[in-house]
Amino acid sequence: MIEKRSKTPKILFYVQHLLGIGHVFRATRVAKGLAAAGCETHIVWGGKKVPSMDTGGVEMHYLQAVHIRDGEFGKLLLDDGSQMNEAGKEARSQHLLQLLHDIKPDILITEAYPFGRRQMRFELVPLIEAAHAMRPRPIIVCSVRDILQENLKPQKVIDTVEAIKSRFDIVMVHGDPNLIRIETTFENAREFADKIRYSGLVTPDPVDKSQSPSITPQVIVSAGGGAVGKTLMHVAINAMQKCKTIPENWCLTTGPDLPQKEYDYLEINAPKGMKITRFIPDLTNVMAQAKVSVSRAGYNTVGDLLRARCPAVLVPFADGVETEQIRRAEMMAEQGVATVLNEKEFSSASLAAAVDNCANLVVSTANFNLQGARGSAQLLIKEFNNLR
Repeated sequence: MIEKRSKTPKILFYVQHLLGIGHVFRATRVAKGLAAAGCETHIVWGGKKVPSMDTGGVEMHYLQAVHIRDGEFGKLLLDDGSQMNEAGKEARSQHLLQLLHDIKPDILITEAYPFGRRQMRFELVPLIEAAHAMRPRPIIVCSVRDILQENLKPQKVIDTVEAIKSRFDIVMVHGDPNLIRIETTFENAREFADKIRYSGLVTPDPVDKSQSPSITPQVIVSAGGGAVGKTLMHVAINAMQKCKTIPENWCLTTGPDLPQKEYDYLEINAPKGMKITRFIPDLTNVMAQAKVSVSRAGYNTVGDLLRARCPAVLVPFADGVETEQIRRAEMMAEQGVATVLNEKEFSSASLAAAVDNCANLVVSTANFNLQGARGSAQLLIKEFNNLR
């Protein structure tokens, strides 16, 4: 009997960021994991380019970039600040369809949709319908984080469930079910339980402590992409000198999306002994050798912390609507990974006290699946070969 040899699929991965860049960091790590496993991997990128993003090994295709401002998710803006019109939407949709037919993928992945990116339905619905009409038809996959936005309007939940059940083959959840399951924050996921697969948490490579970090702060304050980092940074510049255990050698890394005038303000007002920078390429390594990390509680930042095992103060972003970071921060506190400082009680004095308390925290050694990029590749290759 001749053994059937495994084949690697061709992947088309749709990625659209509108505000922050956390989603695209996770998606790019997944894409690189697919490429490393031998898959011909194409990303269709619908947002602004991120100069610091490592996309080595992945074929990149760029649509006309759109973004949003001030939380107005229904208004898609171009690079010049003008609103994208219907002709622009049609042009993007046609570009996307042409890429689908040129690449002829074995697997089509949409990042977040249909759980999110509803404002992109003008191009995603035609894309998925065109994929269903292809012969052979690609496997259609939703790539989604483990904690979803809660308290959704009932119609959004109904639309999401219907889209998954009728148009998607797999919901690839980037999490560890031993930590949290998708139905914890999206109860209706039970209606498509047969389609759910867990990849593990998508995190950076393990820290190599034999490599010296690029900088060696005792406290590292990070804000992800920086879109919601202004308050965190403004409080932090006044907290260092109030800290009893670590009153010097703090570093604030703002992220690329913090407006330049805000960055300039930080540089002018930062006290002696504090460094301000936009980006740290080896952030996980820097965290691993710091005494305390201070940050929001986004998916990627928490992944960095789980790799670094650094005592952490998490200040979850909460605007009265968003619930994901609050849930993630509380979960990390329950696991003994971090302490939580809620935004309502957030001040320079409370941050300094939290850093003092956190400096002696013994970080839990609880083990979770942190191999989400590799796990994504393994599960998709397996699914593809099972259908051959």
